[in-house]
Amino acid sequence: MLFRDKGPRVVISGYYGFNNCGDEAVLYAIIHCLRRLKPNVRITVLSNNPESTRAMYNVRAVDRWSPFQVARELFACHLFISGGGSLIQDVTSVKSARYYLAVIRLARLLARKTMIYGQGVGPLSDQKIRERTASVFENCDEITVRDEGSASLLREIGVKRDITVTCDPVLALSYEDIDREEIREYLHEMNILDKDGRKHKPLLLVTVRRWKDDRHLPEVAALLDEQARKGWDVLLAPMHFPMDMQAIDIISNLMNERLYCLGTSLSASQFLALTAYADKVFSMRLHGLIFAMALGAPMIGLSYDPKVDGFMELAGLRRDCLSFEDFNRESAESLIEDMESEPLIMLTIQERRRQELRDAAWDMAGRAVSLLSKEPRA
Repeated sequence: MLFRDKGPRVVISGYYGFNNCGDEAVLYAIIHCLRRLKPNVRITVLSNNPESTRAMYNVRAVDRWSPFQVARELFACHLFISGGGSLIQDVTSVKSARYYLAVIRLARLLARKTMIYGQGVGPLSDQKIRERTASVFENCDEITVRDEGSASLLREIGVKRDITVTCDPVLALSYEDIDREEIREYLHEMNILDKDGRKHKPLLLVTVRRWKDDRHLPEVAALLDEQARKGWDVLLAPMHFPMDMQAIDIISNLMNERLYCLGTSLSASQFLALTAYADKVFSMRLHGLIFAMALGAPMIGLSYDPKVDGFMELAGLRRDCLSFEDFNRESAESLIEDMESEPLIMLTIQERRRQELRDAAWDMAGRAVSLLSKEPRA
């Protein structure tokens, strides 16, 4: 049974239980770090799908939409964590930001210690949301954000207390934390691996999504055709299932060369294991790039959002990030040729920065654990 010991209780809130691999990886990393640093910690997750979350992470999970269940868990906890990801933003709608701010505010009203954990904040254009964010964040015990842009925005809207710029929580993970066996059978069935688990060809892992008028998709298809002709196995995989399958279907119908498509939802740990097999990653999805960085795989980003640019800048790989607005096959092929002309230099730069970001992610986890022995802010 869960929670037989008397360890401290932590409640984690985020975009969990929605089948989004990137956000699930954030939760996976936070749980991994907290349990490593505080083995007797008792974790409850506010989830859209409590049953799935409970089974996947061996945690207590409750319905994030039930005010009674949320209030009960917050009342019983020692620390509330508003988890990573882009939770406080009003691009999609203001309802999402209102929800996450309301939960943080409730934790503070109950005098529970609260931490903003490696979040990417913004964009925020609605004035009321900006004011509410400033008010709520100002009263948190610890604020950590994943990039300088988020910190600048918080200062701009009036947050005066200390803000620590760190990184995405997933960057605490490394190759040693991944079990490649979780995905091996999938890859063997697709004939990407032989019966002994060896790759037939170098593997290019691709994550894409639809965006605006989808003008990037034919260019991506042409790029992947060229990579396949050069001897790569090309694998398209959805990070947000089934949403990403639309883009995968369009690209697969445009391509002439052989490619592989995963048509199923993967857990965060499975997608991390998949990335561990990749020799190169091409990704529109932010967490596709974050996974590659955590596991030391060479990567190219296609940026449709400032958060992608921000991460590639943080990773020291800004030149390896292509803009959605001017993206074409020729510019991507030129970038790939440049990368492959000096692989040792590029991997050395990436590895040095990976270690720095991993240290920062673990420091963030340490800050959370340290709050368990402190009094909350008045």
